[in-house]
Amino acid sequence: MRPIRFAALFLGALTLAALSAACGRSSPSAEGPAPPPAPRTSVQVGENEAAAAGIETASVRAIERVEPLEASGVVGFDERRTSRLGSLVEGVVDDLKLQVGDRVKSGAVVAHLHSHVVHDAWAEYFKAIAQLRRAEAELAYARTNEGRAAQLVADRALSPQELQRARTDVNAASQAVVAAKAEITRFEQELDHYGIKPNPDANPVDQSEVPLRAPIGGTVIERLATEGMAVTPGTALLVISDLSRVWVMAEIDEKLVGRVETGRDAVIETPAYPGEKFTGTLTAVGDVVNPSTRRVTLRIETGNADRRLKPQMFVTVTLGGSVPRQMLVVPSRAVQAMDGEQVVFVRTAPDRFARRSVTIGTDVGGEVEIVSGLSEGEAVATAGAFLLKSELMQPSGDQEP
Repeated sequence: MRPIRFAALFLGALTLAALSAACGRSSPSAEGPAPPPAPRTSVQVGENEAAAAGIETASVRAIERVEPLEASGVVGFDERRTSRLGSLVEGVVDDLKLQVGDRVKSGAVVAHLHSHVVHDAWAEYFKAIAQLRRAEAELAYARTNEGRAAQLVADRALSPQELQRARTDVNAASQAVVAAKAEITRFEQELDHYGIKPNPDANPVDQSEVPLRAPIGGTVIERLATEGMAVTPGTALLVISDLSRVWVMAEIDEKLVGRVETGRDAVIETPAYPGEKFTGTLTAVGDVVNPSTRRVTLRIETGNADRRLKPQMFVTVTLGGSVPRQMLVVPSRAVQAMDGEQVVFVRTAPDRFARRSVTIGTDVGGEVEIVSGLSEGEAVATAGAFLLKSELMQPSGDQEP
């Protein structure tokens, strides 16, 4: 192995190219062209030569880094603050005045339904009240008979069996009263379910329709019914959402799932408001990978008091404070491109540097991540690495030991 000719290296890339071309020509011989020299994988350089050429080394370092992750997403409704109001009964929609974009308060009546079930419930309710009054009258009568029979038995004017019969009538009448009250309660609950407050003095004509009330305060997002439309139980009528908070649904590649966890802060940006940033919190990481895209859904929750973030708006989410990741790094200038791959020169002996192929990752502030090819603590050439590469690229008839 011949020593490095650093004087020639310092003449520049053009001189190196000319020397390389000159050295590459072989003298013909009677036996044909000489075989190509064996590939060189290391460079020998003495300590003084290395110092003269400005060759420096650095150790492969292991660091822990928290890298922000970016993901594309779409603004959506906060499902915990969104209500899909449906019909409670079979009937006809009446008095539906709200339009998309209107705001409503929680508990406000948004429509009425005309339904025969209300009339039936009122009829059964008043029937139960009448039954209760009849049962109470019969109970009062039975108790009067019981008292009279007890007096007659005391006067020895009536047999004890007649008193027992009177007491049995009282028990039966008492049970009839309890049953009638239960029926009243049942129909009161049914009317209450329809949003109607019953009482014995109520006029059913004044409460003949089922009022539909907004379960939450918010904005009408969809109007799915019109006045006069026939509906059945469960028919969707309105979608109301409180837009003071929204969800952002974003996706990341499945290989990055291990680097995110709930509770982390997120920064949300959208082309609608250039230069502005909205803050949120990562609250959920999907449990299922989309088989078509191999991506996992993330849910970010954010305040939206001014309602500037609109559902279905495209956004970019930057997740800060992701799970720390261990990585190996070397100075960026240590990595050289050679024969279509990334290589470094590893000091294998005091006077020798060996070529080593590596797989690189992200840049880390003047350093580059080494995914594979190096181990922590190995020394690699930094300053002067290009000179080692240039020397290694020169053909030589010498064989590696």
